[in-house]
Amino acid sequence: MGEFFTGIVLLMMIGGGLYYVVTNSYKRAVARHRSEKWATQLRYLGKNMPLPSEASFALRHGEEFVMTLKDVSLAEGRRAPRVTSRRTDALTLALAKGVYYTAAGGKSISPEPDELISEIDTGTATFTTHRVVFVGSKYNREWDFAKLLGATEGARGLRVMFAVSNRQKMSGIAHASIDQIAPGLAYQITMGAREDGWGTARNMCLNGAKEVEAQTNFMNESFFVTEEKIAQQMERWRARNMKANNPPTNNAPADNPSPTNAASSKPIAQKEPEPLDEIQVVGEFFYKKSFEALREYLKSEGDSEHIVEAELRNDPDNEYSDSGKAVAVFIRDKKVGHVPEWLAPKDFDKLEPEGGTVTLGARLYLDHPTAKPQKNSVTVKLDSRLVIL
Repeated sequence: MGEFFTGIVLLMMIGGGLYYVVTNSYKRAVARHRSEKWATQLRYLGKNMPLPSEASFALRHGEEFVMTLKDVSLAEGRRAPRVTSRRTDALTLALAKGVYYTAAGGKSISPEPDELISEIDTGTATFTTHRVVFVGSKYNREWDFAKLLGATEGARGLRVMFAVSNRQKMSGIAHASIDQIAPGLAYQITMGAREDGWGTARNMCLNGAKEVEAQTNFMNESFFVTEEKIAQQMERWRARNMKANNPPTNNAPADNPSPTNAASSKPIAQKEPEPLDEIQVVGEFFYKKSFEALREYLKSEGDSEHIVEAELRNDPDNEYSDSGKAVAVFIRDKKVGHVPEWLAPKDFDKLEPEGGTVTLGARLYLDHPTAKPQKNSVTVKLDSRLVIL
């Protein structure tokens, strides 16, 4: 009987060892594939930013395109307790001084438990210096940085959730693909470009590519290497890398960046933006009856564009306006939307001397009446009466 139990124990030990070897081998193969893809993308961004715009929507005045992530999910949920657990296939990148990013094959920083997050649509996420815009087959969603209360990363670094002042629930974007950089990493690079300029954003990408490769090399040194050992090696690697990039001089202490590197992180001087020539109206979704009436008046069966007159009217009593200077847009006395909140105060002040209203030319697009969701749109053309810088 004792020999029987001994055999059972040995079989269990062998099975457990095989399970560890197989699962660890799989995780490391995934980590190597992800590292290769991420390093390639980060180097490309570091050498080529700013990129030509791939946005499917008109950029705002002074807004600049950063990057696009395809095949991502629109996620909705609520804040929940944070769970932290690390494994040896984790990637932690020091993108810049004080800016770290973590992506792990197991559990990592997770502000919202997975069961409380619903992924409700799939589409494309566009990052700009003003906002993140999701365009999907069912929903469109925008997170304006001017209204951003906070952003938190979760789900093994493959999801970023945004809290904005004009929306009660947190929402964000997620994707499970390892072939493109994660939304949280894209967000941090975007904020680097927004706050400190393209020079800083490029340095973050190049530093991230080096870190990805270095961590992968340390992981490959030993099959049984621990997360603690990798972390120690990475700290030493960062110290050597910083010393190599910032050699001491007679005029600068050893622990300070060299003048050349310090200058490279300064924001790029932005050219003075040209005056706006048109305004993209927002909120059309809430005025379906107005578009139904216009479709009937213009005898449109849908998927048609029309040149019309639009009237901009100051709307100071609008309860949804943070500034108290909302501007509504009407076509044939039918409200079809509003001027975007980021621009409305400038329009409002320009309209005051005109009696709070002005009539301008506009392009009206009428979607099919059965389309879901409806994508009717209005673009107002500006003239000398409403010059906006």
